[in-house]
Amino acid sequence: MEPLVGVWRLIEARAFDGQERELPSPLGPQPMGVAVITDARIMAVGGDGRMVLPPAIKRAFAAYSGEYTFDGTTLVTHVDAASDADILEDQVRNVRFDGPRRMIVVPVSRLFGKGGGLELVWERCG
Repeated sequence: MEPLVGVWRLIEARAFDGQERELPSPLGPQPMGVAVITDARIMAVGGDGRMVLPPAIKRAFAAYSGEYTFDGTTLVTHVDAASDADILEDQVRNVRFDGPRRMIVVPVSRLFGKGGGLELVWERCG
């Protein structure tokens, strides 16, 4: 099992519909995010990194922290602080590693208005 503990930078966010067709990402083409994971807690934040948004688009942003469990494929964060009351619940993520410096995370719980139709790619940076 690859180690989860470390500092991770969000490098890609992809969205899909129910038929697996790719949709525009809720984080835009330049997502920003960081996850700090210790032996006991996780703090994650992500948002739309574009400097200027089209007028019809609302900027996406979410942050949460809490203790977590990880069995090698399922990460469950027991959220005790969040940027939005809608995510003040256990956040469940399917995780797979693409080498020691890259992990792909698929939210099962809702985030940015999406669940399993979202894929977040993180790169280890510390």
